[in-house]
Amino acid sequence: MSGFKFFHNSEGAVLVVVLWVMMAMSMLALSFSTSIRTEVDAARNVVDQKESYYLARAGIEYAIYKAIEAQTAFARIQQRREGDLQAIPPVLTGYIDLPLARGGARVQIGDETGKMNVNLAPGYLLYNLLIMVGLEEAEADMITDSIEDWRDRDDLNRLNGAESNYYQALQEPYLAKNGLFDVPEELLLVKGITPEIYYGHKGTTQDGAQIEYYALQKYLTTFTTINRINVNSAPLPVLAAIPGLDFNVATEIVAMRQEAPITNVAEIMERIPGIPTEASRVLSTVRSNVYTLVSDGYLDDSEVIGRIRCVVRVDPTSPKGYSVLYWNESNIEL
Repeated sequence: MSGFKFFHNSEGAVLVVVLWVMMAMSMLALSFSTSIRTEVDAARNVVDQKESYYLARAGIEYAIYKAIEAQTAFARIQQRREGDLQAIPPVLTGYIDLPLARGGARVQIGDETGKMNVNLAPGYLLYNLLIMVGLEEAEADMITDSIEDWRDRDDLNRLNGAESNYYQALQEPYLAKNGLFDVPEELLLVKGITPEIYYGHKGTTQDGAQIEYYALQKYLTTFTTINRINVNSAPLPVLAAIPGLDFNVATEIVAMRQEAPITNVAEIMERIPGIPTEASRVLSTVRSNVYTLVSDGYLDDSEVIGRIRCVVRVDPTSPKGYSVLYWNESNIEL
């Protein structure tokens, strides 16, 4: 009996050991399986990122082709006109879709001549724009003075501005540029301009309507060469920032161009009485040749989005018919 009892106890101990070993092996197998799945998903994401990137590139090329095509068609129309140099075609803005085999690209086209040039705009225009996009007066004063301090060539602080002495005291110090802005993102270095103010954020009004606050990226540029604003493509806040215009007049101008492109500034003066002559000097109907393109490449079976943002100038003298002024492949905001 004692031998049988010993054998029975040994058998039970072996069973326990076997169960523990099986549990350990199951845990190892589960861990290995999870690791493999993670690696496969990561590899798939890398492939999807590459594919969506090149779809976005295809969207950029397609949009540039459409821009060149529009300019060429305009040139042919102009040749048939007898000196009607003010006539312009519909502004090339909005969205273009490029469907492809496993996905496609959606490209947003914006006209840079409808924006305010941050290097050329006087302080009062910048201040008015900041108020129009939702900033408080104190913030608008500070940012306006700081922009002017950044782009001027001296080290003298304006009342609410900032020069190198301010930026050198930051946790990550740098110098004020004392020169013109190269790209709009440089505004993020200026005192008072946060990513939220530059990229914007969505909100709702008291009536529950969707509204976007700030978003200086959509209203300021460094890529135009004249300090005039294209009335056929200017966003509402930019038009409303011009002295002599206000939100209501800007809304009327937007309604006018939706009926048909405005061919000259005199049309606005005739249809909307009371606009001062000084305001007309800031406006333009010159056909644009500088565009912002934001291309989102997507796959039908993936949530990965490839995004490219660039600014191009349609230029008949260039070997390709256009020149790239700016290129950004990051996925920040846009």
